[in-house]
Amino acid sequence: MARATEPGYWLKAVGHARGPLAEHWLDERPELLRRTGFPRRPRIAEGDRLVLYASVWRRVFAVVQVVGEAEPREHPRWPWTVATEPLLVVPTLDAAPPVEAIGVAARSMSQQSHIRLRAEHYDLAVEALASVAAR
Repeated sequence: MARATEPGYWLKAVGHARGPLAEHWLDERPELLRRTGFPRRPRIAEGDRLVLYASVWRRVFAVVQVVGEAEPREHPRWPWTVATEPLLVVPTLDAAPPVEAIGVAARSMSQQSHIRLRAEHYDLAVEALASVAAR
């Protein structure tokens, strides 16, 4: 379904202190590019763009596009999920740019599963990731 308005832009946390992503996350968790979870129903819509953020690493490592509506699922921590398609990917977290490179302080994500980004932050994320991403 086509959208009449600009897509929404979001910074989406992946991993946490007790379960951080591995440096070579793509080898171990490629499914992160196809689906992501939320603790409650997100206001994210089909066509929105998510900048994926490795929480413990404090780095942005991918841009994905939402390709479906939020759906409930059986998961104790992330009972809502959206399907996604990858647009830009940095397969190694050590090579990924820090979140500050997109104009967002790491503390903004404290205790948040996702936050809305302004278009200029999304543009900075695309630029930073494109400079090191596998396409």
